[in-house]
Amino acid sequence: MFNFTNHSRWRAAQSNLSAVDIEYVRAYGQRFHRAGAEFYYLRRRDIPEWDLASDLSRLAGTAIILTKDGRTLITIWRNQRHGLKNIRCKLERSSKEERCG
Repeated sequence: MFNFTNHSRWRAAQSNLSAVDIEYVRAYGQRFHRAGAEFYYLRRRDIPEWDLASDLSRLAGTAIILTKDGRTLITIWRNQRHGLKNIRCKLERSSKEERCG
């Protein structure tokens, strides 16, 4: 389990996500290390077959950002179309490559 910041608690409530939902994203989402943090992004294809028919498929497109040590949840966002692109752009910006469009 992890600690919530005030911002992440507010974002979880705004997105109607419980701590169980956030743990699910962490367990099944793709993991990235960007900008000194851990990003987890849950794509539809990351959801196991047995969960696709359940309510958990609504979590597709959810991203959670934790501190580098994975103990504190910084923020959450949901974006099925461009969520992964936002995460990938973080690396390009930090390595001073061309910015994402």
